Amino acid sequence: MSGTDLRVVLDHHWAELASAPVRAEVALRVSELPVVTDYGAISAAMDVDGLRHLLIPLRGRQNIPTGRIGGALRVSERALQDDSAYGRFADVVCTRRDLDDVFTGLCGDVLVALEADGQRPYRTTLAVVNRWRQLFSGGLRGLTVAEEVGLAGELLVLLRLLRDDSAAIRHWVGPEGARHDFTDGIRAVEVKSTLAVSGRRTFEAHGLDQLEPPQDGRLFLAWQRFERRPDGRTVRELVAEAGQLCDDESELVDRLSRLGYSLSQTDQSTESRLAPVESRWYVVDEDFPRLTGVTLDGAIPDGVYDVRYTVDLAGVRSAPLDEEAVDTLISEMGGYS
Repeated sequence: MSGTDLRVVLDHHWAELASAPVRAEVALRVSELPVVTDYGAISAAMDVDGLRHLLIPLRGRQNIPTGRIGGALRVSERALQDDSAYGRFADVVCTRRDLDDVFTGLCGDVLVALEADGQRPYRTTLAVVNRWRQLFSGGLRGLTVAEEVGLAGELLVLLRLLRDDSAAIRHWVGPEGARHDFTDGIRAVEVKSTLAVSGRRTFEAHGLDQLEPPQDGRLFLAWQRFERRPDGRTVRELVAEAGQLCDDESELVDRLSRLGYSLSQTDQSTESRLAPVESRWYVVDEDFPRLTGVTLDGAIPDGVYDVRYTVDLAGVRSAPLDEEAVDTLISEMGGYS
């Protein structure tokens, strides 16, 4: 089964387990999953607090260290016995209910890996968990206000792409250090966002290549102005919607961690509620005000680097794209045109 199918299976099993309360005298309610390793089947489980568990069968006398993997994620050894059987498991549990969806994504990846190789289930499980550890562990810095607004802007563009193509997370390449925030190789989108309340529409360009289109391609600028408002949305809420829409939530988590954002490390009460109040999309062509190696005709003195400059959109001669043109661009990047 695919990762998406296995997440559906997991959600179904946990929903069934949650449909009846766990008695206090029972440690866990357990439901066997259709993924079998060399040492037995994987099981979903739920405890009396409604926390989700994934039980990985251990081989022979294998012992595992017990403790927190990071943040809300814990692993411990657990023995279970009923009238007919006894078994020892690595018990992986998420201790925060608000992260249930993310935990399901992690467990779905574990099941995919164990379907492919069930010879050493505990080791395979840890390998997958380690890929997700940045989500649950410390070490990530918090975002500045400007970074939070910038991330909100990129997430709004990502959501538009994901509504057309659930695999569009692959186009979000800015977190990987690419020159532009989004690209499909032919079209690229650079996103600039601001909280500034002045009437001027400006943004800061970073480097002489940021406003250069991809080779044989086109570059678009998505400029957005936000306001803090009670009816706005937090970055956490935007991330949650993106997680629901995308095929591979682990890719979303990986990109967020590269930007320094972690659901488990962020204080939800301090996140800003941001409402987009203005959005303009432009084609960045030869008439767009910008500095590049071409416009400077290569006259860049030795020792000059990290060039930053401010662009005022009042200097753009062409009109912004209308909403139909933006929709067409989004569809083209999704490969549906």
